[in-house]
Amino acid sequence: MESAPEEPIIDFSTIDCLNESNQKAIELSSKSLRLTTDLKTLELLLKIKRDHKKINSDFKRLTNDNLIIIPKPIYNIDVSNDTIHHQKPEFVILKKLQTEIKNQITSFDIIEKKTKNNDFKLFAIQSKRILNDNNEALKTLLSS
Repeated sequence: MESAPEEPIIDFSTIDCLNESNQKAIELSSKSLRLTTDLKTLELLLKIKRDHKKINSDFKRLTNDNLIIIPKPIYNIDVSNDTIHHQKPEFVILKKLQTEIKNQITSFDIIEKKTKNNDFKLFAIQSKRILNDNNEALKTLLSS
């Protein structure tokens, strides 16, 4: 009698998407910092960038500890010169940043629900909490 195939402990596709999205978020927050003059927005962007760098650091440690090799992401954040010359370029970039944060939350949801690795599950829960807070703060900022 054949047994059903075992589910993988970690979904590598989700891990790869998470890595790419986090790198984009770091880059977008850096671009936004250069374009923004509003103090409240600058403070939020600095917090977001610090949070994403911390998540990135924890992610790298966790993948190293679990002997997972993550390829360097190749991506395009698609911030063209047209965007920079837009009336409110920081708004356009902040919307892209919010999209990447939402993508990460989705990835962390998948990791939390499907992984059998307790370290990754805990990492997903903690990181998702931080990203949800940042997403809400960005949503408030963009609606004002």
